[in-house]
Amino acid sequence: MYASMQENPALEAARHLARQATIPAGNQLNVSLLEEQVCAEAGLWETAVARRALGQSRGDTAHAVSMLRVWAATQPHVPALPVDPQDVAILRRLTSAYPQIPGGQWLGLAPDLVPRQLNWNEDSIEEAPIRAEQPATSAPTQAGTPRVRDLIGNTRMSAEPADGDGDDPARTVLTPPYTRVNRLAMLARGETGALAALAALVLGRRQEAVMVELRVAVAGVRTPHPRSGVPCLIAEVPVTEVEVVVDADVDGRPGLAMGWGASLGTVERRAISLALLDAAMRADGELGEQLTLDEQTLVAASDGPATAGFVEHIRLPHYATFSAYVSGVTGTTP
Repeated sequence: MYASMQENPALEAARHLARQATIPAGNQLNVSLLEEQVCAEAGLWETAVARRALGQSRGDTAHAVSMLRVWAATQPHVPALPVDPQDVAILRRLTSAYPQIPGGQWLGLAPDLVPRQLNWNEDSIEEAPIRAEQPATSAPTQAGTPRVRDLIGNTRMSAEPADGDGDDPARTVLTPPYTRVNRLAMLARGETGALAALAALVLGRRQEAVMVELRVAVAGVRTPHPRSGVPCLIAEVPVTEVEVVVDADVDGRPGLAMGWGASLGTVERRAISLALLDAAMRADGELGEQLTLDEQTLVAASDGPATAGFVEHIRLPHYATFSAYVSGVTGTTP
């Protein structure tokens, strides 16, 4: 069903980076991804405060998220400018749709290659690497990297929704019916396990679901100087962005619906889940079809490792199945 990943130096380098990220020095506990998850669910990026909240809440992530949101509400706010694509440095880029894409694929720090076995050998522990939010001066930028979605231009796609500025869920009480941008903003602060469970339920009902592109990047955030008005770089924030396509009925014929999701930090299952949920809502008309919650479905959805793995498996190559589906939609020979 999936194309195999052939062993090569890039895979071994990615495994080395993954080992460094997961095995800290000495008796230190590496909870950097948990800090990122709390920041994403709180809707703000401040890992030091997230670490303090986790310690004060004794590791209760829901409590820590609540503490972070309350803390953020007490802080002064300054207006931020839209992020310039030139200020977005890409550290990792993948697609499961095509073996070759313009600009190439970069494994980077590949979480899918982290070993599943515990390592009890203290002698093999290595120093943990610099966090992802550190500047990446040599990385390609968003502005200079083509989009993989452009390769699907001749396929029947569901209509693009109207774009525009949304409301900040941290400052405004949003009420239904939601615009797409407001819905994405609220889901971006959703609980990680819930997002993965819902995405797994949706994914299990699709005929086709492929990750068109995943990008892990560092985005430079700028704000006008209070005196001169000159844009000043005030933060560099890691962001994960994902685009997926799922099967859809387009004017009574088979087609595709594009979904998009983005999350603070580098917890990739969050962005993948958001993109899958967005694509399903676009394909099914706001999920108008009811989902049957029987005993088997409930038990499966409550299995965290299984739902996370099911969602994350779409990072694997789906070249053959996607080519066959697109050929059926367009009426061409793969």
